Amino acid sequence: MTHSIEVREATLLSEGRRDRTQLYVTTAAARIGRTDLAAQDRAERPCTLGYLSNTLSCVSRLTTCHAAWLGLVGDILQEQPGTRAFPHQQVADLLLRSFDAACCSLNVVDRAWVDHVVRGWPEGHLPKVPPSGELPDAGTHPLIRWYCVTGSSSAQILGRVPRAVAPVRMVAGWSEFARPFGITHQLALPLRVGDGIEAYVVSRPDDDYDDADAELAALVRPAVAALVRQHRVLADVTEDQREHVRGTRLTEREFAVLTLLGSGLTAVAIAHRLQTSPRTVHKHLEHLYRKLGVRDRLMAVQRARDAGLLATPVRRAGRDGTTEPGPPYPSDQEGGNLQTASLTSRDTRCAGG
Repeated sequence: MTHSIEVREATLLSEGRRDRTQLYVTTAAARIGRTDLAAQDRAERPCTLGYLSNTLSCVSRLTTCHAAWLGLVGDILQEQPGTRAFPHQQVADLLLRSFDAACCSLNVVDRAWVDHVVRGWPEGHLPKVPPSGELPDAGTHPLIRWYCVTGSSSAQILGRVPRAVAPVRMVAGWSEFARPFGITHQLALPLRVGDGIEAYVVSRPDDDYDDADAELAALVRPAVAALVRQHRVLADVTEDQREHVRGTRLTEREFAVLTLLGSGLTAVAIAHRLQTSPRTVHKHLEHLYRKLGVRDRLMAVQRARDAGLLATPVRRAGRDGTTEPGPPYPSDQEGGNLQTASLTSRDTRCAGG
């Protein structure tokens, strides 16, 4: 007998699709031949309730956390443009609750290969500069080495970094440095990997992160990254543009799409920049065409410029969206950002150790 549990999440209206998580629980009895039904039933009883109880617990946590993230992202994407600064505090609070973490930090690696704690939550829990006064070499952090070597943009757990990437001695050295801050176990949710590394990192002093945390992180990371990318797109929008757009019915998401459209990007390139699908971008285009009273992209861009929603572009971005400079991380201040430098010594540092 196979028990199947299906969890259906709420529809994220701004994305126009249904997010669905399916979890199937197969009891031990399902793997036994059906020649002896009595024996099958006896084998089923001791494990089915345990599996089901654990599964329901995991599903409940996953459902609750995922719904909370869908709610936060949906609210932000549907807001009027310029109504709030980047929601660092809300994101950090939800990360702390979702992963039962003691602290959360926003880490950025600079061109000197130094790992900076740009922000930490709770406030004051982590020092921006260690008591020794020396910032650690980012090349000795197992998680940063993992992203440098693999180029992966997926969430990763500190204890699951292979020893081929971070040798035992290196892990021990980093642990000795981090232990005084109450950090033993970490889970990273990267926002950008490649020309620099930026990530939210949640930390615990005791229990390590498990498969359920990894599964939740796989759902959460794209949502957080999408918010960051959208704010990056709108980082250079002037206050005059924001004032003009507040008089329209455009949402934050539609304004981001319009801004990229004005830079000459195609629907496919816009989808890549905003980490969504071309189909969703076309839906946003339909909505903003209707709100601007036009029928195509050329008229939309011209109407937007005439209305002061778009500035005259200084240079035209590539059609594939790859000519943009290294993206800044949005600050709490509207329109502000923290410019992240590229990693000029990446290959050397990753090869060392």
